[in-house]
Amino acid sequence: MEKDLYAVGKEYVEARVIESLTDLLLSITLWKEGYTRNAAGKAFSAVKALMSALIVVNEDKLVKLARDEDQREWIEKKAHTVPTHSMYSLAQMLKKVGIDIVDLVNRALNLHDYQYNGFEPGFSRYTNKDDVLTDLISVITETKKAIHTYFPEYEVKEVSEKVGKLLEELMNDYNGQPNA
Repeated sequence: MEKDLYAVGKEYVEARVIESLTDLLLSITLWKEGYTRNAAGKAFSAVKALMSALIVVNEDKLVKLARDEDQREWIEKKAHTVPTHSMYSLAQMLKKVGIDIVDLVNRALNLHDYQYNGFEPGFSRYTNKDDVLTDLISVITETKKAIHTYFPEYEVKEVSEKVGKLLEELMNDYNGQPNA
């Protein structure tokens, strides 16, 4: 029998929410410094952390959606780690329990591809920084909104406000034209 290495509960959820907010802050900061691929990676990590918290909080509902005992066991023991290859499937399951983050996850996965592949044809959906910035802003905005909606008790106000301020500056600085 596999032994659990740590308890997954309230403290874990709080840590993932704080991680998500912090990654959003880092993403904006990295973008403004010109590290666009690193910024994309941090935005992606923020979504993974958010998903982890959502999965833990909604585990009972997700287990009921499992198609068989193997999937039920996987949800209980591993889903909270949010493997990249399972993100879309987990987002679909969350949608079935009333949490629609499918578009957010798709954009985050696109940013993840960009983090590793840049503008390489055939490996990335992006061909220019404008498109990356559009999705980055969307992912940051939607992740922050989801944290505020689903985890207001864990939202660190100072960090959340700083994310909002820097996001506003980012949108004003570039006004849709990051190469300007």
